[in-house]
Amino acid sequence: MKTAQWTDKISDSTLCNYFYVFFVIFSVWAALSLLFGVWVFATSKMSAGMMAGLIVNILLSFGISATSALFLYLICERALKPAMKAAAFADMSEEDQI
Repeated sequence: MKTAQWTDKISDSTLCNYFYVFFVIFSVWAALSLLFGVWVFATSKMSAGMMAGLIVNILLSFGISATSALFLYLICERALKPAMKAAAFADMSEEDQI
């Protein structure tokens, strides 16, 4: 499949940095939700029903944030793989010529 030519002007590092910002945001959100959950359970005197509802909410928030962060990391890694393969192939070609 042929890629659009306007995307050729976008470097891999720009693409990776764009997704890396969101990776950091989702990672921080996941860590904060987990720490908040531990703090609430350690200091709260809620009823069991409210505590169960809160744990579902915290685990859901943590799971979605962690999954999103890992997905964005994979996008960045895969965006750079073709460039890495091309560089490795170029290095192998140079060694063959020597």
